[in-house]
Order: sequence, then C-alpha cells, then structure tokens
Amino acid sequence: MSVIPAPEAAAQPQYKNGNAHPNGAEHRTEALLELLLARVETMDQRLQRYEALVAQAPAFVGMATDTVDGWMSSLSQRGIDVDARARDLLALLERLSAPETVAALRTLIDLLPTVSQLAQQAPGMVAMMVDTLDEAIARMRENGVDIEYLGRRGLSMTKALIDSHVLDEQPVAVISSAAQALAESAQNPQRASLFSLLRAMSDPQVQRALGFLLAFARAFGAHLS
Repeated sequence: MSVIPAPEAAAQPQYKNGNAHPNGAEHRTEALLELLLARVETMDQRLQRYEALVAQAPAFVGMATDTVDGWMSSLSQRGIDVDARARDLLALLERLSAPETVAALRTLIDLLPTVSQLAQQAPGMVAMMVDTLDEAIARMRENGVDIEYLGRRGLSMTKALIDSHVLDEQPVAVISSAAQALAESAQNPQRASLFSLLRAMSDPQVQRALGFLLAFARAFGAHLS
C-alpha cells in the first residue's frame, strides 16, 4: 500500500531581510495610524499657537485699556463730559431706531432719486431764469428805465424801512390792530352828527383811541421839529 505524501506548506512572501511581508489589512492599519499621528501633531501645533495668543491677550487688553483711559483723560481735560456724550449718543440712537423715525428715513431715501434729478436739472433752470431776467432788464432799458437807479433807490428804501423800526414787534402789533379796526368799521358805517360825537366822548373805547391819537400827534410833532 502506497503512502500519499502530505502537501508542503505554502511558502510565505518574505522581505529581503528574511522577515515575513505583512498582509493588506496590517498595511492599511499602519497607514491609518501614521495619518492619525500626523493629524495629532498638526492639532498640537495649532494649540500651541492658540496658547501663545491667549498668553498675550492680557497684555493686549491692558494696552487697549490704557489707550482708552488716556483718550478719555484727554477729553476730560478739554472740558468734554464723556459720560454726557455717551448718554446723548444713546438717546440719539434710540430716536433714530424709533419706528416713526425709520419710516421718515425710508420716505426720505425714496425721495432721493427725485432730488437727484432736480439737482441735475437745477443748472439748466437757473440759466433759463437768468436769461429771462436779462431779457426783462433789456426791455426796460429800451423803454428808458434806469435799472441802476431803481436798484439804488430800492436798497435805500429798504435800509430806511429797517432803521425806522416799523418792522419791530410793537409797531407791527399796532398796525395789525389798526387794520382790524378799519375792517370792522367798514362793515357797518353810520352817519354821525355833532351830538353823536359829543355822546361818543363819554365812551371809554373812544377816549382810549383819542388818547392814542393825541400821544401820536405829540410824538410825531417832536420828530418833525
């Protein structure tokens, strides 16, 4: 009876130095470990930079604080109340953020294109007005009107009117009262006789008006002398 020889074990691949060559799974594991180690090293470098920045942060904060303190001290020496300015700024921001203010700003922004168009047309409109004025002045000169004399007289009259104080508050009030009385009197005028004049002399309102006229006559006479 013949004996069948046992199969020989398959020879494993070897490195040149005689060590066994790792299979595919072991090779992928080593590559993954190398990748993880590289990532860990990169993260460690970044953490070191972050730590350096954090270590410098107190110095930066102190420098910024010193700068702000110096600026506020300089403003205080110039008589500027920084706290009051800050409160005013906050109050202004509050008003700017109010709904009605925001609505008004939106309306204004919507009008900006129209305003821009008017601004672009303004030079042409001004030139047209100047040309019209020049034509009117030329026609007046052709009719013998001395424009320069009228201008000088107008300036002189304006100065005299201002110097007379007739436009002050009290004279304007007197003229307004006189105009109202004139309008009311014209609505229902009546005939007056000598006896009605004598009876009117006892009316306090008439007496007050006559007193005003007498005082005006005395003051006006003083200016005429």
